[in-house]
Amino acid sequence: LLLREVDERLGLTAAMAACLPDERDPTRVLHGRPEQVRQRTFQIALGYEDCNDADSLRLDPLLKTACDRTPKDPIDLSSQPTLSRLENAPDGRALGRLFRVLERTYVASLRPETQEIILDIDATDDATHGQQQLSFFNAYFDHHIYHPLLIFDGDGQLITALLRPGNVHASRGAKGLLRRLIRKIRKRCPEALIVVRGDSGFCVPRILNEFERLDQHLGGIDYLLGIPKNAVLLRHLEPEMELAKELHEKRVEKVVRYTSFSYAAKSWPHSRHVVGKAEYSFSGRNPRFVVTSLCEFPPDVLYQAYCRRGQCENRIKDLKNALIADRLSCSSFKANFFRLLLHAAAYRLMFALRQALAPFSKTLHKAQFDTLRLRLLKVAAEVTESTRRILVRLPKAFPFAEVFCQLARQLAAPAHPT
Repeated sequence: LLLREVDERLGLTAAMAACLPDERDPTRVLHGRPEQVRQRTFQIALGYEDCNDADSLRLDPLLKTACDRTPKDPIDLSSQPTLSRLENAPDGRALGRLFRVLERTYVASLRPETQEIILDIDATDDATHGQQQLSFFNAYFDHHIYHPLLIFDGDGQLITALLRPGNVHASRGAKGLLRRLIRKIRKRCPEALIVVRGDSGFCVPRILNEFERLDQHLGGIDYLLGIPKNAVLLRHLEPEMELAKELHEKRVEKVVRYTSFSYAAKSWPHSRHVVGKAEYSFSGRNPRFVVTSLCEFPPDVLYQAYCRRGQCENRIKDLKNALIADRLSCSSFKANFFRLLLHAAAYRLMFALRQALAPFSKTLHKAQFDTLRLRLLKVAAEVTESTRRILVRLPKAFPFAEVFCQLARQLAAPAHPT
């Protein structure tokens, strides 16, 4: 029920359902696209990522209520075969529309007066099995995979997700995706500073050049990207590394020093600002490098700002572990792409629910999605239906009953316009 209230505010599943083709005979349709998308997304959010779970959950009175059916409705929700047909329904154009719904709803949620927006871009692996379309062996991950591309903002919100074949480079598709997203954000937030962070997989000339072109045309576009070490970079860092080694031998502890310098790779049109970290510990040398357009800050500040992108791993953990977003087991690549977008929608709902908890529970406001689900969503309840209302009775032993009720009242209140 809480997810339903969040979804009503965001209008997410309704917007996604409007993008789906429906060639079924209207006179024989029992389950509309909005109901089906909501059912599938809610099941994923609640930890039922397998379509087979729908065969029993379709009878659940609360899930039926959340999907705008009454508990006693003789027509239950969609079964596994029906949901499987839904997953195979979108064509390429529909997937493009769905893909842009996530971007559009995120940008619309931003306040126009926002001053800073951080975009963390990362790639991950989703293991594949059997004869799945565009499943390929990836030497880096050492198994057959799909290679999704994900973008989060600095607060942890999932902005968009792009499914890619398993053998593509980490940066494949990032240029166009970031260009479109940055232009939309700039139109919505004309004064915002937009900073893109990513690891060395995205430090390729076409992406760096695109950032600089966007900055020239739009203004306020910066980047912090890891850069693979090479002989020239190590030579620039050598004085700081030697000093770090000496200090380590004197203090018998890890020593970290920072420096910055100009560097131009052969494939770059000009030199760029590079931050180097010289770390020496009991394990020996650990040099690291970051290329950035932010030249006016000290190197240690810039490197620490880059390191905060490590939180992206925790967000991917929420997506893949708590919401099982790597369960892309369909044969068709398009069906798996749609599945990934459904998991992304479930992430959006869970994230919004967690954000709404801030005034009521400091622990749940910071909890992982699976913890939040166990504490607040997977609760036994007695459901009764009368002529005028549906009554849900929570158990007296529910430890978070007060938080649940406070949150339910807040979500049911009219949303303030942004």
